[in-house]
Amino acid sequence: MPGSFRIATIAGIDIHINLSWIIILLLLTVSLSTGLFPRSFPGFTSSTYFLLGLVSALLLFVSVLLHELAHSFVARARGLPVKNITLFIFGGVSNIEREPRSAGADFQVAIVGPLASLLISGICYALWALLTRGADNPIAAILLYLGAANLLLGLFNLIPGYPLDGGRILRAIVWKFTGNINRATNIAAAIGQVVAISFIIWGIFLFFGGNSFGGIWIAFIGWFMLSASQAARAQSTFEDTFHNITVQEVMSHNVILIPANISLQRLIDEYILPQGLRSALITQGEQFAGLITLSDIRHIPREQWATTPVGFVMKPVSQLHVVAPGQNLRDVITLLNDRDINQLPVVENGRLLGILSRDAVLRALEVRRRLGIKQETEQDQHQATSS
Repeated sequence: MPGSFRIATIAGIDIHINLSWIIILLLLTVSLSTGLFPRSFPGFTSSTYFLLGLVSALLLFVSVLLHELAHSFVARARGLPVKNITLFIFGGVSNIEREPRSAGADFQVAIVGPLASLLISGICYALWALLTRGADNPIAAILLYLGAANLLLGLFNLIPGYPLDGGRILRAIVWKFTGNINRATNIAAAIGQVVAISFIIWGIFLFFGGNSFGGIWIAFIGWFMLSASQAARAQSTFEDTFHNITVQEVMSHNVILIPANISLQRLIDEYILPQGLRSALITQGEQFAGLITLSDIRHIPREQWATTPVGFVMKPVSQLHVVAPGQNLRDVITLLNDRDINQLPVVENGRLLGILSRDAVLRALEVRRRLGIKQETEQDQHQATSS
């Protein structure tokens, strides 16, 4: 998430804060210290109310962090790598790098977050009842607020619309009965879009009804949910389109190969300038040796270009990400995205067979979409065979 920075690491999981989190922290602090707490607990000083608001806002985000850690710990226990957790304006998000491999694991990862919030709510109410019930003091105010906030957080996340946890729970249930995660994602995301549009409409009514800030905030939440659910449906379409598609079916075979023993000057004069290349693939005999970029060349003084072989400057294959022609395209695209790479050499037994680029993947997706080509999943094929 752009504009995020790491503040801590918990059990090997990096905790990031997005700059938008600072905005909501300040707004929540002001709202609590000038609205809720003065109305509910009159008689304190302005500085006390501000401190109450700040502490309560920070503890709420600690609660959100615990909610996300619950997701992350269960995900890791089910073999799913977790890259980080980011706190941002709408709460928090766990960056789980791979989808669960079963509906059961998906259900467990999704439901543990709301359960954690409801548990925190129960603990706060229990502490209030045992320690401060009937007392009119700052600790009682904080415990009551956190109890109510976490109760709402847990119940809100159980709404059955993607990307909320309830939507993921619904996806797991549909996945269990249909055996098709993409179909389940489409259903959960479609319901999520309905929920999101309802929030936007609700926000508009509140805005014109006089609650300007609340209306804008709820509409903004609806817009965020709508964007996320649309992205989920687009990803599901991608998964359907490229199910069981391998790298060799999409890669480009039209590759320019450069011998490692020619000089940099010859590389520039005969290949880079005439063909407008920004990088070149290097071979030694029939074996793929490495890659050289314009940045690599610029590190060499110009007067040495004529006497410096390409092989002395290139990045060797050991430092590159390469893929095999039989790899599943979905897994390779994850590598492209995670490493922010535009193209990958396709290598088999040391020989370069082609290049897989982002442009090639997008063209393949567009062609299949226009032709209405949709790969059958193993479940669909099994059902067709059985019938």
